[in-house]
Amino acid sequence: MVDVAIARIVECHGSPAAMGETHGEATRDLIAETLDLWRTLISGRTPAEIDPIGRLLAGTDFVPAIERHAPDLLEEVRGIARGANQPFDTMLVYNLMDEEWSFRTGRLGPGCTAIAMQGVGIAQTMDIPSVHDGSQIALRLRPERGPEQIVFTGAGMLGLNGANRNGVGVVLNNLAQLPASPTGLPVMFVLRSILSQKSAGEAAAFVKSVPHAIGQHYMTGDPDQIVSLEAAANGVYEAPITQRYVHANHPLANLASLSDAPDLERRSNTHARSDAATALVRDGSDQRDIERVLEDRTAPISCAKREGSMTFGGTSIELRSEPRVRIAFGPPHEAPWTDIPWSA
Repeated sequence: MVDVAIARIVECHGSPAAMGETHGEATRDLIAETLDLWRTLISGRTPAEIDPIGRLLAGTDFVPAIERHAPDLLEEVRGIARGANQPFDTMLVYNLMDEEWSFRTGRLGPGCTAIAMQGVGIAQTMDIPSVHDGSQIALRLRPERGPEQIVFTGAGMLGLNGANRNGVGVVLNNLAQLPASPTGLPVMFVLRSILSQKSAGEAAAFVKSVPHAIGQHYMTGDPDQIVSLEAAANGVYEAPITQRYVHANHPLANLASLSDAPDLERRSNTHARSDAATALVRDGSDQRDIERVLEDRTAPISCAKREGSMTFGGTSIELRSEPRVRIAFGPPHEAPWTDIPWSA
């Protein structure tokens, strides 16, 4: 019998280019299958648009910010493209998932729910378009420079959330109602840069130091502290953390919302999810209690496929000197939580 969780772990070692090539080669068929569905999705939003990839690149200029603040990650994307036998522009845009949502006509109302418990850990559901279902993997990264990392992602993507062996973890959720910039640093490049830091304090300092492409909430922590940061083109705002803290898809500190914010928040069900998670986690005391909240089907927090979107998976990070990372490779109410060890 094949252990599905182990089959989903991809080991990547060495230089940024080498790690990308390993990732691309190991998941080449999966990337190709998912890209076909994804191209249909982003083209279907605007039927007259022949080249949505070219259109996004022509209307934005993210590469200079990436080259300045995260050059190793740009090399990793080039490596993924080579390993997967895909054009670099395609894989670059595939790693601009949140940005594609924000700069598209007819924006999504994505719905991730993040939870923190002081002294315990952080966790989240990751809701994205259902065309990505089946591409769920965990990357176990051992870069030539910087800490080892465990990253939950879709095949071909730099990462959606994760932890490093220094004790730093990060979860995140989209804040599409906040101001965007076509020249900022994209989300996945911020995320993986956070995972190269030695502490939550260093991670927060990095987030505050770079320009941001779109609105995004980054909740990063280590065994000593948890920090909640709402980043957007208008700056980075820190939200105060309570003992049991919930963040969904509406800003709590950065209040520069755009005019379509009420509609985005209604479609993402953000306030209902936030209220449900706050009530459910109130009496929680450990990481398993956080995971049970993310399995909720009443709000719902964990969503099966519906209207083109779904809970792609869940990530649970117990913040200790060597974090315990658990991943549900699908909606947490359906997929079991699996420990991802630091060693094979």
